[in-house]
Amino acid sequence: MENQIDEGALHSLISLKLNVVQAKISRQVGQAVQKLANLRLPEWRILALVARGGPLSQADVRTRIGMDKGQISRTVKSMLKSGLLIADTSNGQSRNVLLDLSESGREKYDRVHKMMEARNEQLLAGLSREEQSSLYLGLSRIESVVDSLSNEPIEPADAIASESPGGRQQYATSGMVSGE
Repeated sequence: MENQIDEGALHSLISLKLNVVQAKISRQVGQAVQKLANLRLPEWRILALVARGGPLSQADVRTRIGMDKGQISRTVKSMLKSGLLIADTSNGQSRNVLLDLSESGREKYDRVHKMMEARNEQLLAGLSREEQSSLYLGLSRIESVVDSLSNEPIEPADAIASESPGGRQQYATSGMVSGE
C-alpha cells in the first residue's frame, strides 16, 4: 500500500531518533526529580539554568531553554511563590526582573544536580571516550544546522521543482509518508 510507513525508514530519521531518546530521558528524569526534590521537570530545568547562568530574565530563560512563553511564566510564578526563586527588581523595571536562586532553590539544585551527574555518567558508560567526543561533536553540529535552518521551509528531499504553465513551481514527490 502506498501510505504504509516503513518502520526502518522512520527509525533512520535523525530527528525522530533524537525525539524518541529525548522523550525517554525526560520521562525518567522527570520521575527521579519529582521523587528526589518534589520538582516538576520544567522547574528543574529553570533551576539548573539559573544556577549555571543566573541571574537571568524570563526572556533569557525562554531563549536558552526553548520552552513556551506561557509555560515559563506560569512555572516561574509558581517557583517565586514556593520560594525556589527570588526576583531582583532593583533596576526599577518590571519587564527586566532578574531571577536568581533562593537558598531553598540552591539546596534543591545541588541535590538534584548530583543525581543528574551520576545519571549522565550512566548514560555515557557504554561509550568509549572517542565515541563520547564524537557524540558531542555530532550533536553540536546538528544543533548548528538546525539553528541555520530555523527560518527555512521544510520541503520533501525528493521534491522535483518544475514550472507549471502559469509560471508557478510545482513539486512532484514519491508519495512516501514521513513521520516528522
